[in-house]
Amino acid sequence: MEVNVERPAPCVAKITLSVPFEEFTSEKQKMLAAAGRQLRVKGFRPGHVPPQVVEKLYGKEVEFETKKSFVQKAFERAIQEQKFKPLTNPNLDLGEGTVLAGVGYSYGFTINLRPEFQLGQYKGVEIASEKKPVSDEEVEAAIEQVAKNNARPEPAGDAGLPEDGMAVARVEFLWNGQTLFMRDGLRLSPASPIVGVEAEASKKALTGAKDGSILDLEATFPNDVEPEEARGQAGTCRITVNQVFKVVTPTRTELITALKLADEAALAAKVREKLEEAAQDMENRRIEQSILERLIDSHTMELPEPMVEDNTKNRLDGLRRELASQGTAEGEIESQVQAQTGSARAQAERMARGYFLIEKIAEQENLKVTDEEVVKELRSIAERNRSTFDEVHKYYREKNLMPQLVMEIVERKVRAFLREHASVTAGA
Repeated sequence: MEVNVERPAPCVAKITLSVPFEEFTSEKQKMLAAAGRQLRVKGFRPGHVPPQVVEKLYGKEVEFETKKSFVQKAFERAIQEQKFKPLTNPNLDLGEGTVLAGVGYSYGFTINLRPEFQLGQYKGVEIASEKKPVSDEEVEAAIEQVAKNNARPEPAGDAGLPEDGMAVARVEFLWNGQTLFMRDGLRLSPASPIVGVEAEASKKALTGAKDGSILDLEATFPNDVEPEEARGQAGTCRITVNQVFKVVTPTRTELITALKLADEAALAAKVREKLEEAAQDMENRRIEQSILERLIDSHTMELPEPMVEDNTKNRLDGLRRELASQGTAEGEIESQVQAQTGSARAQAERMARGYFLIEKIAEQENLKVTDEEVVKELRSIAERNRSTFDEVHKYYREKNLMPQLVMEIVERKVRAFLREHASVTAGA
C-alpha cells in the first residue's frame, strides 16, 4: 500500500492511499477466512464455513471491512510518519466505489489538525493583586444577610401579608371564560411580580392580603401560554390566597446560638473568615483569567477552520434563541445576528486559541487527569443535580460528553498552575 500526504492548508492534511489489487484481495481473503471461523451457517460445522460461502453471503460487508482496515492503516501511518496531531477522527464514506480487478483500491480523505505553534513564556507572568481587605462594614452587612438567610416564616394572621412576607396561593390565568393555566401551592411575595401582571399592581394587591383572599388582577398573557391565540392578549390573573406568612429574622443572640458560637466577636470572626475565603477565590479566578487572556493575545496560530465555523454558528444560534425568547421579530433577529457575526467569529477564534494553549501547557507540564478525578467530578455533578452517580455517568457516556468533562478538569489544572507560577505583586 502506498500512502501520500499533502498539506493544502496549515491545519489540514489530505491522505491518499493506493492498494494493489493483489494486496487488497489477499487481505480480503484473510478476513473471509476469519469470518468463516466465527459464523454459523446451516450445512457447515461451526468455525468451518469456506471463504467462498462467506463471500456469497457477506461479500459486501467483508469488502467494506477490508477497505476500512486499509484506510485505518493509512491514517495511522500518516500520523506516525508526519507526527500529525488530528483534531478529530475523520468522517469517512467507504461505501462508494468498487475494487476493480487489475486496478486495486484507491481512496482519499482529509483530516483537520491541531495547530503547530511554539509556546511562549507562560510561567512567572507578572500580575498585580486587586484583592482588598474585608472591611468592618462588609462584615456587618454579611451578618445581616446571614440573619435574613436564617429567617423563619410565621403565620401573619389578621395583620395580613407584609411587603417582605410570603403567601402560599393558587394562581389561575382566565381568558374568555377559559382557564389557561392553574397551579396550586405556589409561593408568592409582593416583592416578586407575577409574570404577565404589572409589578406595582401585583405588589399593591398582595400586600395586606389575608388567608382566603381572592384577588383578580389584569394580566397580559406571556408568549408561552396555550392556546397560541391567547398570547399577548389581556385577561385575568386570579390569586386565591391559602395562607400568608410574615418573615421573622432571628436576633443577633438567636443567630449566635443557632451557629453554636461563643459571642458576637466569634460571629464577626467567623463571617470575616468566610468573606476572606470568598474574596480569595474571586481573586484567584481573576488572576487565572487575566493570565490566560494575556497568553491568548501573545500567541498567534493557524486555526482549524471547521472548529471556528462550528463555534461561531453555535454562538449565533444561541443569540437567535435568546432574541426569540424575548419576543423579537424574526426580521430583527436576523438583522442583529448579521451585525454580531464578526464579533461571534472573533470570540470563537479566541476560544480556539485558548483551548489549544491550555492543551499544550497541560502536555508540556504533564498535567493529566486520573480516573479518580473523573469519578470525583461525576459525583460532584450528581450531588449538585440531586441525582445518582450511575445516572450521571450513564448520561455523560451516552452523550459522548466524557472528553469534554476531562478537558474541563484539565483547564482547571492549567489555570491553577498558571496562577501558582505567576509573579503576583501587591496592588496599588
